[in-house]
Amino acid sequence: MDRLFDPAHLSAVLKESPDIRHEAWEPHYTRLQSKRILNNLEDMPPAMLAYFETLHSAAFVSFLETLTGLSGLQPDLTLFGGGLHEARHDGHFEIHVDFQKHPDTKLRNVLVVITYLNEGWREGDGGELELWDAFACRPEVQVAPLFGRTLIMEQSEIALHGYPRPLITGSRRALITYFYKHDLQVFERQFESTYYLRRPGLPADRRLQMALRDYLPKPAVSALRRLRSHLVYRKLK
Repeated sequence: MDRLFDPAHLSAVLKESPDIRHEAWEPHYTRLQSKRILNNLEDMPPAMLAYFETLHSAAFVSFLETLTGLSGLQPDLTLFGGGLHEARHDGHFEIHVDFQKHPDTKLRNVLVVITYLNEGWREGDGGELELWDAFACRPEVQVAPLFGRTLIMEQSEIALHGYPRPLITGSRRALITYFYKHDLQVFERQFESTYYLRRPGLPADRRLQMALRDYLPKPAVSALRRLRSHLVYRKLK
């Protein structure tokens, strides 16, 4: 959807971004993704905070339920995995399925709302979101990250997406919010963390990191990710 939200409000969110403290961002710089995230509500400027308050409101949740046919949606006030995501030059996010369960509430992740903040984006800049066919293992749709464009996507164990090709220029910014529900249905695979697709043509360094994620204990994987991310982030100051 284009212009679902007031462009003037989104422009205000964008103008506030340079004022965010460098230390408030959570860096994610690995072979599989290269970006930084702000999801602490206390560190958010007013216009950005107002955006997320709108999405967490009963009125917006009701709108989503009417639009999607999903009932019992619950917003996540902690913005786990969400918030403002910013990828800079060479930023990317390998093809993946999002986590299926919230780590604390154990509710099922069923919907994501993404609003892009990329003024002046042009074809060729990179950062298009690719939606993949999980059975044919190929991209079927590309979504240009145009300013003011909002993507509402149902989550599932086959909802493959990402932007694996590095950005050519500029920054890619997106406001991301997840919605959950109680779900008694048992799926064959219920990922509690991001699952990356072993796709054809995957670069060797990305394939190696996926293998490490498979064989190392989850706490070790998280610790290594944080260490590398913060080391890279220091160089970007």
